[in-house]
Amino acid sequence: MTHADWIFSNGPVHTMDPDHPRTDAVAVADGKILALGADAASWRGPATEFIDLAGKALLPGFQDAHVHPLAGGLQLLGCDLSGVHSLDEYRALIADYARANPSVEWVQGAGWYGDVFDGGFPRRALLDELVPDRPAFLISHDGHGAWVNSRALELAGITDTTPNPDGGIIARDGAARRDRHAH
Repeated sequence: MTHADWIFSNGPVHTMDPDHPRTDAVAVADGKILALGADAASWRGPATEFIDLAGKALLPGFQDAHVHPLAGGLQLLGCDLSGVHSLDEYRALIADYARANPSVEWVQGAGWYGDVFDGGFPRRALLDELVPDRPAFLISHDGHGAWVNSRALELAGITDTTPNPDGGIIARDGAARRDRHAH
């Protein structure tokens, strides 16, 4: 007989099953539910870990230790690059979005991947071509990088001599990069 890897007990277990929405115990082995309620105890073996919920609720779900649901949702309201994965597609989507939204003060959006660009970083010159008349700010697919045009850099006060932020970098154009590494 298979034994449970874990038995969770002594708290409300929400099953998400409309016919049996709640119980007080669950037995789990190899990532699968073996039994619910009073039947869970019969799956206990010598190596089963018993987890006392101490009255706390147990909910099923997929867990991610690092999410930004609000930011992710807001980014989809702008220029959404998440459905494509090529420089030509990025170029077309950004240009189309800028043309279709002439009254938007800042062209904003998200979803680009660094592997599409030579060296892993997008260049402001390309964004300057696509959005020459106002600032543009596009977040990477993982939310840890931003692609901006010259107007956005100017408004932020970022120049070739601006130091990198703690824990981050400002990817610079070739000449500035060579000068920075020469010191």
